Amino acid sequence: MSDREERIGLNGAAAIIGLSPEEVRRLVAEGRLRASANGDGNYVFSLSDVMDFSDDPGGRPSDPLSDPDDEVFEGEVIGDEAPPNAGSSSHLPAVPFERYERLLQQGQDYKTRLEERNRQMEEIRSERDAARTEIDRLWTEIERLNLIEYQRELQEKTISTLEGEKQKLEEERDRITEERLKLMEEKTTVSEEKTRLEAELKVMKSRGFWARLFSGE
Repeated sequence: MSDREERIGLNGAAAIIGLSPEEVRRLVAEGRLRASANGDGNYVFSLSDVMDFSDDPGGRPSDPLSDPDDEVFEGEVIGDEAPPNAGSSSHLPAVPFERYERLLQQGQDYKTRLEERNRQMEEIRSERDAARTEIDRLWTEIERLNLIEYQRELQEKTISTLEGEKQKLEEERDRITEERLKLMEEKTTVSEEKTRLEAELKVMKSRGFWARLFSGE
């Protein structure tokens, strides 16, 4: 690049070509677009090289988001010298207003396509989340069915165990009932013996009173 050539930076080259800065770096790495590095290590391009590359349809990589009939910065560039107050060796060239409008329209189209892709991705995420929810529901249903089967088997075993326990409890109940009857009989006997003893004691007390009375004591 000669010192008299108009120079632009990476972002300026990307805007003119209609690609992202990363894609322009890839073009440089592949040797399809010339570039040099400034003192900061950033890419510097010759404006004429960038314009030639932009005007050559066969030199640009295919972009699935771009219309092959799109026109990017075609025509003659206005202004050969950098503005005196630029303060940098990298600047955008002065171009006719209609070219800026064309770039803005292409950017808007890209934004619209990007928003549409984001919308489609959001729909795909929603469908994925709905599918995961349905899978979780099915797994829960499967686990529930397996649990019901397990509960049925456990119930059968429990019923069998309870039948044996029931028989033991019935035998224990009969034994306790017999002991209770015996205790009730013993209680009746004791009550009768108590009544008899109380009657004899009363008679004995009564005899002692009359004996003391007639004996003069």
